[in-house]
Amino acid sequence: MTVTADGADVASVVRALSDANVQFVVVGEPVAGHPLRLVVSRHPTNLEALGRALDRLESTLRVPEATRVKEAAGDDPPRRVGDPLGTVSLATSAGDVDLMFGGSRRSLYAEVALHAQERELGGTRVQWTGELPAVGPVPRTTSRMLGRRLLTLAEGLAHLIDRHDDEEPADGELDTES
Repeated sequence: MTVTADGADVASVVRALSDANVQFVVVGEPVAGHPLRLVVSRHPTNLEALGRALDRLESTLRVPEATRVKEAAGDDPPRRVGDPLGTVSLATSAGDVDLMFGGSRRSLYAEVALHAQERELGGTRVQWTGELPAVGPVPRTTSRMLGRRLLTLAEGLAHLIDRHDDEEPADGELDTES
């Protein structure tokens, strides 16, 4: 059975992540009109695997519609308030996904994985939880500092995708460095 949310093939997303050995937990039930929500480990090896999977899913950063409308009108985009979940929103070839990494002083993945249950989603066994633990405000962190951290994470993911592209020989080329 293919699970869909907003016309997205959720099974394709979780299969791509599982095939790349990404450590993640699905949060809540996939709901039409909403992105698939995932908590992801921030371990460097996991981020590299995540980069490979996101490359396969042709992922790009997703900009909320309200921001696009304001930018098109020439208005200043709204200032974002700090996100204690460290969320990066993506558009993929299989639909929208929100990746949550947690703040700088906590591992959201470690907290969620402790209480996650294994279940089948679209033919793939995944770790799943119905809801996230309560998250308070990030202590002594301004929205600008948090924004820089998220931008750094997004740039790191983009670098991993680019590096992966550079490592693959183009169609018809032979890998002569081996």
